[in-house]
Amino acid sequence: MSSIDTNYGMQSLAIAIGKQARESNAEISLALLNGAVAQAEQIQAHAPAAAPAPQVQAPPVPEGPLGANVDTYA
Repeated sequence: MSSIDTNYGMQSLAIAIGKQARESNAEISLALLNGAVAQAEQIQAHAPAAAPAPQVQAPPVPEGPLGANVDTYA
């Protein structure tokens, strides 16, 4: 065997092992995500209905030029 053949075999093995590791990590991540979604849905199903958000009105805009109400002599 030449060094090129040996190198190719090792590279192929490294690629295959890396692919298996990525697939395994993807499956674990998907399982964790599905568990989190199921837990969130269960919490949401048992949570009381939220009260509507209170309406907040903006303060009135002062008359005159912008910044006229700022005390600059303090």
